[in-house]
Amino acid sequence: MIYIWYVALAVLLVYGAKFCAKNEWNDEIMSFDQTKSFLGFCAVIIAFHHISQATCAPWLNPKYIRPGLEIFVTAGYPMVAIFLFCSGFGLFKSAKAKPDFFKRFIPVRMLPVIIPAVLTTLVYVYFRYMRKMPIKVVNPFKVGGHDTLNPYIWYIPCMLLMYLLFYIGFGLLKKDWLGILVVALGTAGWIFFCIKFRYGTWWFNTAHMFLIGILVAKYEKKFFESCKKLYPIRLTITIILCLVLRYVADNAGGYYLQVNNIQWTETSGYRADLIGSIFQVLYTLAFMSLYYLLSMKLRIGNPVLRFLGKFTLELYLVHGIFIHMFGYCMIKEGIKPIYYIKDVPLFTLVVLALAIPVSFLLSLFDKKVGKALRPKKAK
Repeated sequence: MIYIWYVALAVLLVYGAKFCAKNEWNDEIMSFDQTKSFLGFCAVIIAFHHISQATCAPWLNPKYIRPGLEIFVTAGYPMVAIFLFCSGFGLFKSAKAKPDFFKRFIPVRMLPVIIPAVLTTLVYVYFRYMRKMPIKVVNPFKVGGHDTLNPYIWYIPCMLLMYLLFYIGFGLLKKDWLGILVVALGTAGWIFFCIKFRYGTWWFNTAHMFLIGILVAKYEKKFFESCKKLYPIRLTITIILCLVLRYVADNAGGYYLQVNNIQWTETSGYRADLIGSIFQVLYTLAFMSLYYLLSMKLRIGNPVLRFLGKFTLELYLVHGIFIHMFGYCMIKEGIKPIYYIKDVPLFTLVVLALAIPVSFLLSLFDKKVGKALRPKKAK
């Protein structure tokens, strides 16, 4: 029954899609509608990614492993890479098109991110209180073991940092080359920080995509025209690179040593994670390139994707709550959930059926906050 979800995901992506004829191109490749539609799909894939990690990840206790969603175990970070790429692209385009874009930028852009992050984190705090788990804030400068109150919060500080860097570089310094430099240096600093204090690779293996999005936006016409040249060859090479890099990235990380009972030491695991993160970074670049090349010939979008695209951040933050409520454990192994749903297709259905409407309702509140913070137009 689980494979019904594979069919559903395929239908969700291709329903309503339009293919461009020979010598024709999708000029709306980075349009708001197409981008939001694909980000809606990415948000769903991230939900499947976390569901798979609670059902069939190889590092789970064998008694909790329920097969069926193995393909999604490492499918999360390339989806996040697309999110950051589109964020960088969209911010740059908006900054160039709207004269008052940077007016009240920080509250308008950051508070609608912080509010759902805080609200969902409070739910996890309640879970910990309910199950008598320790509630403490981990020192960010501690080396390793960053047990955050919200298991999926890592994306928020990364996203907020990118927004802040963009504001400093493009809003205050007002020069494109300075903006690019600020974002590049800030991204490098974030990556160095995460590596030095041994955060998981997922904290930093996609941060660079925000900068890539800015660069593609700045040189959009040149980039698009260059991709037209030798398109079949480019597409073929990119597909091969994606397959190879995905395989290497999935089998080069430190967790691979543990899962396969290979001798594990703190040093070997740390080095393996670094090597794995390099291939993950390369894979995100290849995956983004594949998305871009395919989008040059394929225009996607349907009512469901457009609907999901309206609350991708909220869906990212909310779905994990229901995974912990109905998965094999709540936050930590050995801690009882509200109710353990062992059947994977049913577990998936329950998580999505609850997460989507709750996320939508949260987004309505979030949008009201954002609208109230926007500068008033002069009459």
